[in-house]
Amino acid sequence: MPLSVHIPAPRRAVFFTWVAVFVGSIMMAWVPDITFESGLFLLGAAFVQATLLSSPALLLFLVWHWRSRSGTNSPWLAGSVTVAAVLLVLFLVVNYKLRDMYGFYFNFFVLNLLMTPGGVEAMGVSTSTNITLAIVVLTLAVAVWLLLRFIPFERLWARRLRASYLVPGFIGVFLLQGGWYAWSEFHYDRTVLQIADRIIWYMPVTARTFFEDMGATIDRPEGADMEVAISGGSLNYPEAPDEPLKTPYNIVWLVAESWRADMLTPEIMPQTWAFAQKTKQFREHYSGGNGTRMGMFSQFYGLYGSYWFDFLNSGRQPLLMEVLQKNNYDMMAYTSSRFSYPEFDKTVFAGLPMSQLQSYTEGAGWERDRKNVADLLGYIEKAEDPFFGFMFFESAHANYYFPEESVIAPDYIEDFNYLTLDIEKEIERIRARYINANHHLDSQLGRVFAALEEQGKLDNTIVIVTGDHGEEFMENGRWGHNSTFSQEQIRVPFLLYVPGQAPAQFDVMTSHHDVPATVLAALGMDIDPATYSYGHDLLAADYHRDYTVASDWHGNTLITPDVKMVFSKKGAFYDDAATTLNDDPIDLAATKAPYRDALGLFTRELSRFYQ
Repeated sequence: MPLSVHIPAPRRAVFFTWVAVFVGSIMMAWVPDITFESGLFLLGAAFVQATLLSSPALLLFLVWHWRSRSGTNSPWLAGSVTVAAVLLVLFLVVNYKLRDMYGFYFNFFVLNLLMTPGGVEAMGVSTSTNITLAIVVLTLAVAVWLLLRFIPFERLWARRLRASYLVPGFIGVFLLQGGWYAWSEFHYDRTVLQIADRIIWYMPVTARTFFEDMGATIDRPEGADMEVAISGGSLNYPEAPDEPLKTPYNIVWLVAESWRADMLTPEIMPQTWAFAQKTKQFREHYSGGNGTRMGMFSQFYGLYGSYWFDFLNSGRQPLLMEVLQKNNYDMMAYTSSRFSYPEFDKTVFAGLPMSQLQSYTEGAGWERDRKNVADLLGYIEKAEDPFFGFMFFESAHANYYFPEESVIAPDYIEDFNYLTLDIEKEIERIRARYINANHHLDSQLGRVFAALEEQGKLDNTIVIVTGDHGEEFMENGRWGHNSTFSQEQIRVPFLLYVPGQAPAQFDVMTSHHDVPATVLAALGMDIDPATYSYGHDLLAADYHRDYTVASDWHGNTLITPDVKMVFSKKGAFYDDAATTLNDDPIDLAATKAPYRDALGLFTRELSRFYQ
């Protein structure tokens, strides 16, 4: 049945929605080296996504149209088409800002952040951001209403549109652009792959086997085919042994949010720097991830982040924590964020009752840290030996919290508004905020160090000081963390104090995966680290690491002393699949770096802890 163009606002809202997605997709996906051919792909892909994403408004319109044709006038249903248009445009605006800041659109990671208690708080959203968001929503609603009121978007189309034309047309364009993408992926046309990655919720189609069966051959760059999957299945993770610890030292475990390696200097963090001179300091240390979830998981389990989901589903706590509990440790953990986001109450600290988990979330991050440090020190003073005290600091997390007395970099941006901030333009002033926040973090870490010394606890206490992950300030084109595996996002400080051990500095590659093996060895537990982790005892005379692994929500990245290889599905095809250690592009086929042995071992060992 033909659809006449004289139908008022509902039809107009549908066309407006389609145009908004189509134009927005082209604007977001445009790349500097676009060619005529890849430009045609962009038009086809934008056409498909515009049709798919505007389908909610289209379906509402069709219901309204059907009821109108049957003689039932429904103003509420007609208005719902316009509401759907407003909501979709708002969704697009939020997604484009998300992509601009972090390099990805709304996905399961963001959904998890929104749905998990404490997730939104973890973003450090300021009051000005919330006010701006409210203004944007109101302004957008008014703007859309005015556009629909006065601009006849439906005239962009033919006089009479028939489903018999539109449906085959959509299917044809869908198949053409899908086939184009599949061929581009097969012969690694980076321009098309980058365009597709920047189109919101684009659905990639691959057909390598089909092309190969048809006899197509092509020289793909070495590294373009890198795809290492973890098999999954039932966990093969051991129970803690029942034997008692030979040297049951106390443990104070301090983890700072977003604490990157180069912040540990005598100028920025003088108290922590002074304490570092009494410890084993590992200066080439890597987190097990570029975000809190994997960074914490790796340092307690000693496993790659790809195991996170199975341990979350099973509720298994780390073997290390089981050992402490079996040896009757007094245990208490504090966080200035929440134990529910990420879900550490169901993983790392799954064995602790809520009475031993203190989550304090009132006030700014620096205020929470001060309160929690006071409570931690009170606990340490009264705890029975042996005890385990953990604290997670929030000061250095965006939007980087600090009181006025912690300012050492005065040229900092004062209003950190996510929606209006020009990240690239203001990055140095944002970095100044971060430096001030780390200076405040230092003052709180210093309180713990001073208390341990004054109370004589260092004679029988292991002290661990590290970060969950790093933080990038556009050194490689991103701000923050959880986006790429740049050095700035995965390198962190690592300090280890063990009673009776002389201070030393190490400049060899070390990893969060080594922490459980190191702690258990220091406690006198005679157990092979290979049975429960990918780590090694950092204090062993024969310690050596040929490679380490960092993970994100989507997969792993192999890091050797010369080469990084990205196996995360999030970025393997759209950023460089292989780089030097310092994040410069590299041609694996041309390099003489000895990475192949590490790659082979990593591949063979990846599924070790599955049955």
